[in-house]
Amino acid sequence: MAPPDSEARPEAAPVERLRLGLLLDTLAQPAWVERALRRVIETGRAEFVLVVRNAAPAGPRRRLLAWWRGADQLLYGLFQRLDRARGLEPDPFAPVDLSAMLRGVPVIDVSPRQSRVSDVIEEADLERIRRERPDVLVRLGFRILRGGILNAAPHGVWSYHHGDNHRYRGGPPAFWEVIEGNPVTGTLLQRLTEWLDDGEVLYRSWGATNLHSVARTQGEIYWKSSEFLARAVLRLAEGRDEASAPRDPVPYGHRLYVAPRNREMAAGMARLLGRRVRSKWASLTTHDQWFLAFRRRADLAPSNREPDLAPFRFTPIYPPRDRYWADPFPMRAGGADYVLFEDYPYATRRGVIAALELGAGGPVGSPQVILERDYHLSYPFVFEWKGVTFLMPETADAHRLEVYRATRPPMEWTLEAVPIEGVRVADATLAEIGGRWWMFTNQAVPGASFWDELFLYHGPTPLGPWTPHRRNPIVSDVRRARPAGGLFQRGGHWYRPSQDCSARYGGAVNIHRIVRLDESSYEECTVGRLLPDWRPGLHGVHTVNALGGLTVLDALRRRSRLSWAT
Repeated sequence: MAPPDSEARPEAAPVERLRLGLLLDTLAQPAWVERALRRVIETGRAEFVLVVRNAAPAGPRRRLLAWWRGADQLLYGLFQRLDRARGLEPDPFAPVDLSAMLRGVPVIDVSPRQSRVSDVIEEADLERIRRERPDVLVRLGFRILRGGILNAAPHGVWSYHHGDNHRYRGGPPAFWEVIEGNPVTGTLLQRLTEWLDDGEVLYRSWGATNLHSVARTQGEIYWKSSEFLARAVLRLAEGRDEASAPRDPVPYGHRLYVAPRNREMAAGMARLLGRRVRSKWASLTTHDQWFLAFRRRADLAPSNREPDLAPFRFTPIYPPRDRYWADPFPMRAGGADYVLFEDYPYATRRGVIAALELGAGGPVGSPQVILERDYHLSYPFVFEWKGVTFLMPETADAHRLEVYRATRPPMEWTLEAVPIEGVRVADATLAEIGGRWWMFTNQAVPGASFWDELFLYHGPTPLGPWTPHRRNPIVSDVRRARPAGGLFQRGGHWYRPSQDCSARYGGAVNIHRIVRLDESSYEECTVGRLLPDWRPGLHGVHTVNALGGLTVLDALRRRSRLSWAT
């Protein structure tokens, strides 16, 4: 059954330029909104044709209600000031004047009919709006919208909700996720219906909750969401209206969240304080250290890439106390097996790529640094092409992707290509599937998390040129986006390892079977999960790779600062 008072949407057909109208309270908007609108302009597929400005004054009753709520939420106001004291850089809420961006765009001032929480725009104003022929209206102001405005444009009213509407309805954004210790915070762009907080989803994402700061959680999710509007505009302009209404009834058994009253805020601040004290004590008395582990099997072909996923059998390789070792990739050179990995000395705070020979009984000698730059290096993805060995480490700090060719493997490498320039990409992972090369990598806009969104590229060679996948990002979920090692095959299917970074970075590894992969579609399903539970004291695992019968992975342990015990 359709939502009440809704109308059938027209079939989406490709258009040269969409006509967008903006629903605003004022032309002074937060920086994340300015970026969202700028990104829409940069697509070249939309123009702003109308601003609908809320001219309704705050009546005496609303002012009295605001004063009363303010008195009962003094602690919440104090908490916000304390939480934002360190500032955000860049700040998504810094005010920006949109006058220059919207110069020449008609402005219609409306005074909606108001109930306690909602706004209804009168029919005379609706007619003025329709005369401008907007394809889409974007709500960036007003309160809850009801009535004819929801159908005043052929493709409805689009609105952000910074929260998971299946778990948190109401607000404030990201606040209750932090207070309640929820490891993920949702964000969505939806087409509004009369069903409150249950519209047709245009774009949905999940990010990690910073359990110590609402402001920092908000900063990441608001900057990330600044990309959603442009993505939805592009899809609609290309004739792909992908809004999805729930196919089945979705019960919501939680309360309607509101800003906390003083008593709730006092309890929440006590909980946060306890959390921070425990975290500070842990940082003073312990430190986290990634280490390597491996296992050999003699019954597998030399070309096997499927990893052994039962690490309780593995042999650990621990680094010295002054560094961690992570992101292991096996390679074979000169008849010997090596593991390439990130070597990260705490003193320099900059990773280098090292190689360690693995004999039948374990390490042979000490690790040797094989690649070092004046920027951080990690995730040394190794691949072969045309009989030559290549190395593609993460070089996100240099804002480019570098590929090196082995001149004396594994010890000497020379820069072969820079297939991506001017973009920060993390954990780039290649696979040749169906006669075409595919690259999976994480990206993020400034201010957003690098853990949340997986992008896919395809090209004729592993050196490019790379074409962005039509559905980028193909994953927008901190629980399964970031790569965790090379893809592998089993039984005719391809599998992709990913990290779960929700509770912590590298908290677990997921295994996904790729269901569909071509230049316009991608689909995967999760078939397994590797948790760091195979021995006491582990807290993470985030890379696993195999070559022949050798599987290598990394794991995170917590070491005491108070003793020299291993």
